[in-house]
Amino acid sequence: MKHRFGSLKDWLALTRAEHAVIVLIAVMASEFVVSKRFSSDFLFPALGPALITLGAFAWNDYFGIKTDKALKRMDRPLVSGKINSRIAFHIAIALFALGVFLTLFVNQTVFLIAIAFAVLSMLYDPVLKKIPLLGNAFIASSMSISFLYGNYAVVSTLNSFVLLFSAIAFAGGLGRELVLTLRDVKGDEKIGAKTLPMLLGHFKTIVLASVLFHLAVVMSLVPLATDRNLGYMVFIGITDVLFLISAWTLTFNQSRPMLEKVRNYTLWGLLSGVVAFAALGF
Repeated sequence: MKHRFGSLKDWLALTRAEHAVIVLIAVMASEFVVSKRFSSDFLFPALGPALITLGAFAWNDYFGIKTDKALKRMDRPLVSGKINSRIAFHIAIALFALGVFLTLFVNQTVFLIAIAFAVLSMLYDPVLKKIPLLGNAFIASSMSISFLYGNYAVVSTLNSFVLLFSAIAFAGGLGRELVLTLRDVKGDEKIGAKTLPMLLGHFKTIVLASVLFHLAVVMSLVPLATDRNLGYMVFIGITDVLFLISAWTLTFNQSRPMLEKVRNYTLWGLLSGVVAFAALGF
């Protein structure tokens, strides 16, 4: 029974805890940039989105188990049997419910954002994922919505830097999602799913992902026109290098191991980008 419930490591893998951490930091960074001050009060509003993110990944692994089995993803706790799928299902629902509940105590705007994102997350695998590009766009929005959520947790007007970084995160996140779609195409084919690479072909999908990474880099230069913040320049420089490496790597090598490396490059790039965004608050 111990192995069926899984270890802490298994749950961190199932819920992709690193993504929840990035969401948590992104929300708090947005609150900081908008407020121009730091407060421990910023933590509570960020907990809801982080919990919803944990629930979303567990939920999608539950419904995406056929694809993962087709790809022989034994690193996934549900495929390996380390975590019972029914337990994962109920934990996912609990995380969604708790995450949305916590946002009730922030304000009405972020509560509505949380409900909308939780519902769409639950619809992702059975509905959105089956619509090429739309499903990818939804996953990409999970990062950009974090910045918007943090903004509206503090004020009712939209900060221009928040809007810009939402766009950067969306472009980089969508490019990253297309890479993951390329990685999983064999498994999706086995279960009859229709994804963007199957419609456009691998080459056009790679070109689109590369364009999105370059677009994110170009947009990241905009703040430098008015603010030569050293912290921003350092961390956004790291982000841009990782995005450009990802774009150029895709052009020459689309093997599964390389696509996995690009996945990791872009994840670190997004995290560094969040830190760069936070630096704009100083």
